[in-house]
Amino acid sequence: MSDVQAVTPGLIYDLGMNNGDDTGFYLKRGFDVVAIEANPALCHEAEQRFAEAIAAGKLTIIKAAIGDHDGEVTFHVNLDNHHWSSTDINWAGRDDSACEAITVPSLSLASIYARHGIPHFMKIDVEGADLMVLEQLVKSSALPDFVSIEDCRFGFDYARILSGAGYQNFQLVDQSAVGGSRDPVSGHVFPTGSSGLFGPDLLGIWEPYPDFVETYATTVRTREGVRLAPRTRWWDIHAARHAQHKEKTP
Repeated sequence: MSDVQAVTPGLIYDLGMNNGDDTGFYLKRGFDVVAIEANPALCHEAEQRFAEAIAAGKLTIIKAAIGDHDGEVTFHVNLDNHHWSSTDINWAGRDDSACEAITVPSLSLASIYARHGIPHFMKIDVEGADLMVLEQLVKSSALPDFVSIEDCRFGFDYARILSGAGYQNFQLVDQSAVGGSRDPVSGHVFPTGSSGLFGPDLLGIWEPYPDFVETYATTVRTREGVRLAPRTRWWDIHAARHAQHKEKTP
């Protein structure tokens, strides 16, 4: 990527659009959104749901899997739970659930950057391919101001990679508590399963990398891999390029 590339302040990437609930929130807050989704049925539903935003140029839906190359890839659509659909059959077919293999376009993050620019915020939730996306992201000379990534058992690795790329502050967000909460700016009520707030709007405390690792190791799973949190709770890791100075409430 070119060194002259800069972040586009009003742009968000929704990597793993799924049913579009996150995209809907970002649009409500006035952002331009590039949403990537490999499941054709979900793309069709989103095109109908967001027809006005698409026509206005506020939303671009990319019907493709995010991959490490441009071309085609096999995508496994989970017929029981579309949230589990993945390019990784072991991921998509967990719990012996039924899957349908289809061929879809594949685009690298570099190609998406070249077409649409560097986003202010990037949500990464691409079942089974999150680490691959993260590894592409940190190789770029231009980084989003804020990133979120679904934990999925690799939180220590995700935080280490992001810290090494220059992200300074981190926050652990309990996704099981997002459903039913409200955005204080727009009044939007988050549906269950949506990602919720991001960036400077997060309500928790931002921590430097060493402190975040300790929080993760005493909240989600130990450094030895023993899960601490019940499986009814799941987590997103948020990272900020620049120091965030929200103080703890006395």
